[in-house]
Amino acid sequence: MTTPPVDRLVLYKHGIALVGRSGPLDGDFELTLRRDDMPDVLKSLTVDVVDGQASVGAISFDTPAEPSAELATRNLLLDAGDALRGLLDALRGRAVAVRGPEDQIHRGEVVGVDDSGRDRRVLVLRTDAGAIRLVDLTTALGVELIEEPSRQDLEYLIDRSRAVSAGPNCQVRVEVRGSAEQAHLYYLVPSPMWRVSYRLVRDGEKLTLAAMGIVHNPVDEDLTDVRLTLTTGQPVSFDIDLYHAREVRRTVVEERERVADFEEDLSLDGASMPSPTGTARSMAMATRGSAYGDAAARVETGDRGEYFEYRLGMPVSLQRGGAAMVPLAVCEVEGVQRELVWSGGTNRAPSITLSFVNSTPLVLEEGPAVIYEDGGYAGEAMLGFCARGADVRLSFAKDLSVRCLRSPQHSTVTARVRLAEEGVIEEQRREILHRMSVKNDHDKPVTVVFEFSADPEHQVTAGENAIALAARDDGYTRRLQVTAPAHSKVAATALETWADYRRTSYIHLSPNQLEQWTRDRFLDADTIGELSGVLAAWEQAQRADTRCEQLAVERDEVFEAQSRIAEQLEVLGTEGTEGELRARQVGELQRRIAQVTAIEAGIAEIRADAAAARQAATDALGALIGS
Repeated sequence: MTTPPVDRLVLYKHGIALVGRSGPLDGDFELTLRRDDMPDVLKSLTVDVVDGQASVGAISFDTPAEPSAELATRNLLLDAGDALRGLLDALRGRAVAVRGPEDQIHRGEVVGVDDSGRDRRVLVLRTDAGAIRLVDLTTALGVELIEEPSRQDLEYLIDRSRAVSAGPNCQVRVEVRGSAEQAHLYYLVPSPMWRVSYRLVRDGEKLTLAAMGIVHNPVDEDLTDVRLTLTTGQPVSFDIDLYHAREVRRTVVEERERVADFEEDLSLDGASMPSPTGTARSMAMATRGSAYGDAAARVETGDRGEYFEYRLGMPVSLQRGGAAMVPLAVCEVEGVQRELVWSGGTNRAPSITLSFVNSTPLVLEEGPAVIYEDGGYAGEAMLGFCARGADVRLSFAKDLSVRCLRSPQHSTVTARVRLAEEGVIEEQRREILHRMSVKNDHDKPVTVVFEFSADPEHQVTAGENAIALAARDDGYTRRLQVTAPAHSKVAATALETWADYRRTSYIHLSPNQLEQWTRDRFLDADTIGELSGVLAAWEQAQRADTRCEQLAVERDEVFEAQSRIAEQLEVLGTEGTEGELRARQVGELQRRIAQVTAIEAGIAEIRADAAAARQAATDALGALIGS
């Protein structure tokens, strides 16, 4: 029984590994797998016969039930150090043949074992004649199980005992009919994600990047000379437990007692129908599959669009439970630039950054990068996911001999005031004066790049001792370069400007604003005078509106008084005292009606005056804007 060895391993970033085995098949073979891996194995196990007439039958495996508990339910759990006594107790009522000295054979059915004496251990048998025979077990040489069920129980005992001794492992037996010169076996197992660490070695203008992959052995055996592939792909993968048996809870139905009422039918509404429980069956697939510098040069890379993979050209060996770090690539990169960059914050020391273009043929995964300069350790940084041709910038240290500071000073200047239909428009120029300083304690000059955020629409002009550099790719990060001689402090400036607009509706203008614009000569005296007339007309219209609202309230109060008088007239008579009161109320009602008529006439007149004032203001404003 020969199991094909592992010859291929594909590790994914999301915690699974594809294990590939290849070799000849000649009959059944077994796999030793971790019990925790069984759900993924049963979900994915595939046998591909490449050359031969072999076919795969059932794939059997140890059940996940506790073997000791299963033996105990059949009375086959034997105490350590007393296996014979426990086995004979389990065979009570079964026929056995005990072989004693000088080939004596004692046959009978087991009644039990008597060990009541100090040195006494006797097997009690019932013979075919119905007699009781005592067999001294201390001299017995062997016990033969005569009945087939007894032999089957012994086979079950051995099988379950093997499972007990297997611990966390599980035996999977693959049934193979026929033979094959070559077959492939694939299955998935959980695996730690593979990771990458980088080394960046800078020698002058030359920068070499070395990528190292860190992998763990996902299977419980030594791996020798396997083809290893590391992929960034994340195909859909889920966890489903096909290993543990799934019991179906069926509806319990009881017979009814015989009572007088036989009219109701037995109802099983809502009963759950039992669904078939699945265990793993045979599976087969006919689809056909697939120094650092030297090792990295043999790594093949592939870009599948949705993922990137490294296929190691040299075989890899991994010990059971071990891990390894394997070289993935060693490449020189282009566009190397070393800078001191200060982006603000409480730490006034600038960051030492290393910038380059990912000119390698690799898509760089996220991982730590250690930087070496001039043959020594310089610092470290996290390199993020980086596509081919993308820019990379790593901040790996602070220059404590340089101190930087930037203080912005904001101001707003009105450049122009113009009249528009929607209101007065103030055209403003917003400014931020960036004052920068660099204090250099080095014995040689240093150049610091100041970075700050500014809208792409803003214009940044370098001032004294500053040089404007191209903005970063995001368009928001502006860069200014300042150079400080040795043991000196340099001040520099830059001006950030942009246009802004503020609109004020005419009805919200105040005399103070008009006076301010007159003083600043944004509007001449004639324009201010005409605009003041417009504002006065609008103010007149607003006062008229306020008066209309007051009259409307007064009219509503008169209406309410009319309603009360009308209610009283409905109940008053026409004779005597009530007739006199009724006459007075009728006179009051007529007076109220006249009052309402007068109020409504006043409202109409005031509204006409307000409309005339607004029209005059609108005409004057239109003439003013047009001029």
